[in-house]
Amino acid sequence: MELQCDKCFVQFDLNQHRPKSLPCGHTLCKECVRTPAFATKCPTCSMHLAADTDELPDNLLVVRMIEDGLPARGDDPQVQQLRSDVDAGRKLVQQLRRMVPLAVAALTQLLDSAVANLRQTEEALGKLQRQGATDGSPTPEQVQLAVQLRDSLQLLSTNKYSVTAEQGGDTWRASGVELSPSDHVSRLLLLQLRASEQLQKDDVYIGPPGLSTLSIVDDDLKGEKLKVDDILRDGPRWKNIRTLKNLTGSHTEKLLRVLAPQLEELEISDGEALPSQMEEVKKMTSLKRLLVDCDINCSDYPELPLQLEELSICFPSAKQLRCVQHMPRLRSLNIEFYPADAHPVLFRPPLAGRLLWLGLMLNVEQKDMMFSLISASAATLRELHINTYTQEDGDFDHYFPELGPDLGACGLLALRRLVLRRPFTSNPCDDIDACLQQRQTLRDFLPSAEVVCYSCQKSYVLG
Repeated sequence: MELQCDKCFVQFDLNQHRPKSLPCGHTLCKECVRTPAFATKCPTCSMHLAADTDELPDNLLVVRMIEDGLPARGDDPQVQQLRSDVDAGRKLVQQLRRMVPLAVAALTQLLDSAVANLRQTEEALGKLQRQGATDGSPTPEQVQLAVQLRDSLQLLSTNKYSVTAEQGGDTWRASGVELSPSDHVSRLLLLQLRASEQLQKDDVYIGPPGLSTLSIVDDDLKGEKLKVDDILRDGPRWKNIRTLKNLTGSHTEKLLRVLAPQLEELEISDGEALPSQMEEVKKMTSLKRLLVDCDINCSDYPELPLQLEELSICFPSAKQLRCVQHMPRLRSLNIEFYPADAHPVLFRPPLAGRLLWLGLMLNVEQKDMMFSLISASAATLRELHINTYTQEDGDFDHYFPELGPDLGACGLLALRRLVLRRPFTSNPCDDIDACLQQRQTLRDFLPSAEVVCYSCQKSYVLG
């Protein structure tokens, strides 16, 4: 008997696909009843359902059957993965059945729009020809319609394209794909993207060569004040940049406001970031990567921009850490020196993003927070760096005697590498035997992951 949702055909579980009983007697998973498309109507019998979706009860019989049939904790990870892949295959088929008719309808709408634009342009051309060249000229709207028709024809004649697709932590790329005469789907997709204004012609840059990085140097400072006006007067130095490095000094907010529309990478690491600086950072909608050192004594920092893909933060506030839970594009995260006496931030699985790389330099007082973050990102995490000593003779603040069992309980099925960093040292470990023993213990709890010591194997870690 297949215990699966009547709508998405995915196997029921006790989390996102928890079985919910409808008043009509059918059973859907929790994820399906919470989608806007559900609209309080059973997809199986079309019966109208007056109940609030949040109040729908569990199907206790199905829950009990799931509990009785749950795999043991030591179940083969390959079997678990295969089970997950089968569920994904069912969901793929269900989504294709739903999406293909919608795609046909969208393409029909695209054809209707092209026909309407052509008729409007033909009428404008006929009117202008009757009036004569001296009596009128096409309006900007008419010219724009004509350009759209010409561009659309060019896209339908495309013989080569490149594409990048991203979902979660995975990326697919195809560069310079040659299109055959019968490859209609790809050309129609390009036309659809053009109609929705998501596909734009490249604007060719015309001008002198320029750098993509602006680094603040000592000559940019007058005492502790950044000479912002002098930097802005030197247009070629900043007009085409995407990266701002080593931002330091006071009165930097004006520079951040000017660069905000174009800035993708920002480093504020020489000193402590000011709340006023971080207010400008919060407004940056193009920012993808942020490296920042905060003030350990400051608790009124604003929230971080949620579109970040990479974040390295030292002495973060609780408000800043809570933003990590809601960053859908975050792939790489490094956290250092969260105050030992600060209120811990506990992370709930899953994170909004699909974290692939995580670095943590936290002390034992923040152990619960550290492992909640690891558990929340366990489904996608591929590389984990942890600062820890090998034994009690080291720094008690960074010694985790139960590191192996604690990591083993996090469910790190995707982890490929665990890197142990020794705080405040770059030299090989003094006690090599203790280091080797710790690494072997960790391998016992993480059999699918490579376990290395950064101090002892630095050249290997760096490749």
